[in-house]
Amino acid sequence: MLEWGMARASRTLNPLHFEDLEPHRFEDLVRQLAYDYRVWSSIEATGRGGADDGIDIRAFESSVVPEVLDEEEDEAPPGLPTPGRLWILQCKREKRITPKQVERYVQESITGEQVPYGFILAAACDFSKKSYDAFRAALIGTGVQEFHLWGKAELEDMLFQPKNDPLLFAYFGISLQTRKRSRQSELRAVLAWRKRVGRILGNPTDILQKEILFRDATDEAYPLTEEVADFEQNPRWAIYRVRYFNARNALILEIRSHLAFHDTETGEWDMLPDPVPSDLDNQLWGKESEYSDLHWRRQHAWQRTVPEKHRAELVVLNRISLERVLAVDEVGDLAHPLPIFYVEPLPSGRLLDAEDEFHYLTSANYGLHKPEYDADPEKRIPYFKEFKLEAGDEQHT
Repeated sequence: MLEWGMARASRTLNPLHFEDLEPHRFEDLVRQLAYDYRVWSSIEATGRGGADDGIDIRAFESSVVPEVLDEEEDEAPPGLPTPGRLWILQCKREKRITPKQVERYVQESITGEQVPYGFILAAACDFSKKSYDAFRAALIGTGVQEFHLWGKAELEDMLFQPKNDPLLFAYFGISLQTRKRSRQSELRAVLAWRKRVGRILGNPTDILQKEILFRDATDEAYPLTEEVADFEQNPRWAIYRVRYFNARNALILEIRSHLAFHDTETGEWDMLPDPVPSDLDNQLWGKESEYSDLHWRRQHAWQRTVPEKHRAELVVLNRISLERVLAVDEVGDLAHPLPIFYVEPLPSGRLLDAEDEFHYLTSANYGLHKPEYDADPEKRIPYFKEFKLEAGDEQHT
């Protein structure tokens, strides 16, 4: 039997809204992203001054040429700087750009007076395949050696690199590195808490049988059950056996059991509605034993009704997430000298949610190591429909 618990929604980062940036602010972002793209001798924000002739950013790629090697020298001296290769970057903060617009932007930027070595068109939207084709076709034959389209996807990829995390925060208020550190701290806290709880429960890879008192951390009536009017229907504290610690950091608890019928060959099963009185309830301070003559009569009738090979027990489990365990008392108190886990109650005010219950069937004829079977709802039959107590049903040992 393996119970993973409730699925949780995964966290994702929403798309960045480049189109919400003011035009010059968008140009500034593209320019700052371009700083590490090549080694530049200069980058000029020409678009900020107006009358930019279709050029928002002009950059010169740094390059050097070696001096003429002197015949008497074994090594060349350091290179001499040159003006560098010209790049033009055009920025468009638009939600949509058509292939025709791509062609026009290229024509406006590449006038023929001074053909740049490289050209980049950066936009706040994604480009279609036709736009990529139009971009390439418009630049072939112009003399431009390198050209690139930086659409929304490319800009996001750059911003999500660790080195650009300051830009991501400056322009969009998001820091992936801060999130990473926060997640690391959260994981370390969870692991430390899991380790502490594990010291009380035992090896988390084993099937456990550890008795723990789970207590509503907000309740002030403890341990006086008589001060809680609806304690029987909604107990504020209870003792449960922890069966195991699952992979999603939830404690799986054995809540109750029912006398049952189970055919291991067909999978058919049924159970009696009244739970078997738990010996754990007798350990609650001030709680009287629930073992009554009626229980013994019911058990005798069950033994009379169900053939021995089909006698089974239906075990009901539930879960408490580790994050709901606010504190632990490893030794307990005078009323309950056993570990006490202080639990944040659910919004309903309950310790456990009935909708989180799940169960399995096990044979009543085995010792400690009982095989476990799924209780398939579709294979439940009305085996105990005619079940009733008779005069001969009495305490049976």
